[in-house]
Amino acid sequence: MNFALRPLPYLVALACSLAAQAHAEEPAMPEVVVKDKKIDTRSYEVTDSTTATKINVPLRDVPQTVNVVPAVVLHDQNALSLQDALQNVPGLSFSVGDGQRDQVTIRGFSAISDQFVDGVRDDAMYFRDLSNIERVEVLKGPASVLYGRGSAGGLVNRVTKKPLADPLLEAGVTVGSRGQRRGEFDVGTASSDKDALFRLTGAVEDSTGFRDRYFLRRQALAPSGTFKLTGATTLTLQADYLHDKRLADQGVPSYHGRPVDVPTDTYFGAANGSERAFVQSDVKSATATLDHAFSPDLKLHTVLRAYDFALDRNYTSIGTIKDGAHPTVSIGQTHRLRDEDGRYLQNELAQTVDWGTTNHKLLYGLELGRQNKREVLRSKGNVATYDLFHPVLVDLPVLPDAVTPSADNRNRVDIAGLYVQDLVALTPEWKVLAGVRHDHLKQDRDDRTAKNLDLHRVDDTWSPRLGAVYQPTNRVAVYASWNRSFQPIADSFTFRANSDTLKPTQTVNKEAGVKLDLSARASLTAALFDMTQSNIQVADPANTNFSLPVGRQRTRGLEVSFSGELAPGWDAIAGYANMRGTIEDSTELTSAGKPFEGNTAALTPRHTFNAWIKHRLDGAFYVAAGARAESSRYASPDDLTTLPGYGVLQLGAGYEGRNVDVTVTVRNVANRTYFVSAHSGANDYNMPGEPRTVLVSARYRF
Repeated sequence: MNFALRPLPYLVALACSLAAQAHAEEPAMPEVVVKDKKIDTRSYEVTDSTTATKINVPLRDVPQTVNVVPAVVLHDQNALSLQDALQNVPGLSFSVGDGQRDQVTIRGFSAISDQFVDGVRDDAMYFRDLSNIERVEVLKGPASVLYGRGSAGGLVNRVTKKPLADPLLEAGVTVGSRGQRRGEFDVGTASSDKDALFRLTGAVEDSTGFRDRYFLRRQALAPSGTFKLTGATTLTLQADYLHDKRLADQGVPSYHGRPVDVPTDTYFGAANGSERAFVQSDVKSATATLDHAFSPDLKLHTVLRAYDFALDRNYTSIGTIKDGAHPTVSIGQTHRLRDEDGRYLQNELAQTVDWGTTNHKLLYGLELGRQNKREVLRSKGNVATYDLFHPVLVDLPVLPDAVTPSADNRNRVDIAGLYVQDLVALTPEWKVLAGVRHDHLKQDRDDRTAKNLDLHRVDDTWSPRLGAVYQPTNRVAVYASWNRSFQPIADSFTFRANSDTLKPTQTVNKEAGVKLDLSARASLTAALFDMTQSNIQVADPANTNFSLPVGRQRTRGLEVSFSGELAPGWDAIAGYANMRGTIEDSTELTSAGKPFEGNTAALTPRHTFNAWIKHRLDGAFYVAAGARAESSRYASPDDLTTLPGYGVLQLGAGYEGRNVDVTVTVRNVANRTYFVSAHSGANDYNMPGEPRTVLVSARYRF
């Protein structure tokens, strides 16, 4: 099979011609209507989603956990980042992401590459912006059956804002007590016949923060247009541009099993951080989405997305810590360049059909893709030595290009996936969701360093899913499911001499739960799950240049989440998770000479809790309060550094007028000192949480 995407334009043209032909042959074809959905609804509950099934179905029909954070919650909390949004999701902990990207651990498994936008892979490593986001959805558990490789613990899907039929002209500004300064706009218009809809969103930010020398300069722009080609066919075109430059800050090192006890703002980097310790990301993408209804029961959905990502990362790293009367820490200096581009084509046909007494919602899918990833990494150790408790930063020079690269490689990944899914209503009470996907994934790696660890491998994998839902009443759904995902070496940062011979890791999830509609505007989900990942690479004790596929990790737990209306005038989003994550098999030893086997998985707290409650007062005013808590976590799987448990409180208040919204939030009301994230693979990169911070935003609709 030729995986070059040269045939993609022809496939899109074929889809368009089929749509046009069908329209010509059946003039009575039902008309596709672009519905005007209000973005900032009052309710915190979201009843329908496409993330779990790729078709729009009620969440109560999905035998898997899906957490949704809608736009109204993002607005009420003054969310400025994806991490802010994901504070509303239980069973999830945060990684520092090398100070360059959004990264989370879901149910004890890293989701470093499990970012999606409108259901299409978006795994470049950068910080996302929320100015063009309608809502954030987190699918828990393996999802390779629809999305291909990855998603061991789950995935994060951002649903973007689309053009609306009604005019829109809105501008907003956010300022904060820690130097946050951000402006946003959202503009929409439509032709007189509503056959052409347009929208433009954007943001500009120039902020400082609570960390010493921190800065963030960001510009985001996202134009889109939806065009009714025929009564049954629409085409949506979207583009996205993001420039993000910020301090390369990875927190504080570890000392005697805990993050070093220094003031929250202490930064271990360069005095001239804006020139020698920064992360700059430039991301561009373009998407074309074609929707055609052959009939009310047969619909085509085709998406073609291309992206380009460039990273210029200059940063410092933690070296040796020398103990004594005055402990010191050495600092290294690194320059990493990444250049990446990719294209994806998804063709999906959704069909509804009655066979006998059963109703079937069928999905047939074909995904083709190619990614080209290039990286150059140069490092130099011991460029500075600081007092561990009182670092006095120094200016660092430019890292010379003459430094021999420790990494210099070119990677190409070709993807072809074929999948089918059936959501069957056997009776009014019983539904079954079954699906399977076959992936043919090729990877070529050209290693240009002296190690010359070139790689050529092909993975052919099957990803199944099976689930059942029992709904004895309209308000109760009891479910059970089993599914499996795979993760090839293609997305791993560990390459050894025999990496091209190892099988992908496999993650199996068994889950049972109940979904309750407590009222017309509130729902609760409770789930028990058992997830096991096998074939994890570990170093061969006899030869560390080789890997053994003998690692196994397991997470068992309970999750409960609520969203919607507690009572008239009271809205809430809340969740709790109890997890036990364990490394069950490993041949490797920690730096302390102890086995990894039996350790608790990194960034897997036993308990996580989140809540946000909003009370609407008489008139247009409201007040709100919330909390986020995690029990202690280990910074890495060697269990040598512990991040203490924490709990922080938030307060909010606002005015929601006809043309003006004003939102005030106070984060970390008690000004607690805590650590919100760590590396997950190393101990010396622990990020303090935000101290007490006041944010004020105002939004005006013209």
